[in-house]
Amino acid sequence: MAKNVTALNANVVMVVDELFPQGVRLEQFSTDAAVSQGDDTYAETRMGVDGQMVTGVIDQIKTVTITLEPSSPSIQYFKTLAKAIRTNKKHYPITLLVNLPATGETFTYSNGALKTGKLLPDVNQTLQPIAYTIDFEKVV
Repeated sequence: MAKNVTALNANVVMVVDELFPQGVRLEQFSTDAAVSQGDDTYAETRMGVDGQMVTGVIDQIKTVTITLEPSSPSIQYFKTLAKAIRTNKKHYPITLLVNLPATGETFTYSNGALKTGKLLPDVNQTLQPIAYTIDFEKVV
């Protein structure tokens, strides 16, 4: 029996308490990229001059990239968030809920900060997808 890896029914909800307290469902993801998390690093390793390795467990920022088509209505949420950050010169914590029915998993990213994004999509033969990166303190 084939295993289900369908991404079509994935749901992503972004909550910003001061701007979108009920949460907003993100939609119209890019064809080739929707949501991706950078690799986690679980240990810091060093080799001593005597040739013995030492390791230490570390925690790190979880970076998530969300890529939307330029026609996505969800881009307006990111524009609103970016404008609020610039205007008020303050951080707006983000919670991101990613539900993957195919695997039966839900991931909750918390205490996030919008790190990068664009107001203008790249203008090529067609308008190109826009990627937004958010750094999170935790994921469960």
